[in-house]
Amino acid sequence: MVLNITASWLSRRICLFRSANKTFSSNASSLIPKNTKEPFISAHKQIQNGVVYDKKPMQLTLVAGKQYSWCLCGRSHNQPFCDGTHRMQELKITQKPIRFSVEETKTYWLCNCKQTRSRPFCDGTHKTTAVQEQTSIIRQ
Repeated sequence: MVLNITASWLSRRICLFRSANKTFSSNASSLIPKNTKEPFISAHKQIQNGVVYDKKPMQLTLVAGKQYSWCLCGRSHNQPFCDGTHRMQELKITQKPIRFSVEETKTYWLCNCKQTRSRPFCDGTHKTTAVQEQTSIIRQ
């Protein structure tokens, strides 16, 4: 009898843990927010990614309807947002910032590795071996 109660308790705890710690999987695309400006801009179609700024995302509260500019080049001093560093001709940066806005005011995870396929939102790409083996701009 005690074993059944313990197993039941453990099963409930595992379910609670999984729901509280949603991991990125093949079904994770429904968890990643959409850029409401995407139909009106083309910067998100840039092929190249910037340098890895950090190997973990940044959690921020974003305001619905406000326009943001997410740094794609990875060189901004105002991460994760653009500060215009990409315009410095001597750096020869080809990436442009991603303009975006969100539908609701809440907390979002913005990509800092600059390798996400869901620009500017984190899709878990920073966990890949390819990103983890790269040198990031900030010190770890």
